[in-house]
Amino acid sequence: MENEKLEPIGNIGITQKKLEQCEWVFQFDNDEPQVFAWTSEEMLDEDPTVTFTIDNTEGAYISFTHKQSGKVFKLFARQLSEEGLKLREFQKKQSEALKSDMENFDKKMEDYASENKEA
Repeated sequence: MENEKLEPIGNIGITQKKLEQCEWVFQFDNDEPQVFAWTSEEMLDEDPTVTFTIDNTEGAYISFTHKQSGKVFKLFARQLSEEGLKLREFQKKQSEALKSDMENFDKKMEDYASENKEA
């Protein structure tokens, strides 16, 4: 099994349909999506994007209000909480585990290549 060679069975591709004329929306649960930006007719020669930047200062936020329900969706910065610390530590451990797995994979591939070179 260790030296078994796998034959390819096909190709996998990921394609995403580019929206030439589009709008950007936000949505609360399954409520009606709310439009907050859109492409103009003159934007045909560029890749339109929406980018949010919230700096790390107290009081920095972006909010959206649903025009019918009055619900507010808010993105903001705050002092790191216990939950944030736990999430950061979890992400760090996941990243370290992935790095270790990749190093082990690279080593196995090198071993495999050198074994097959000698054969």
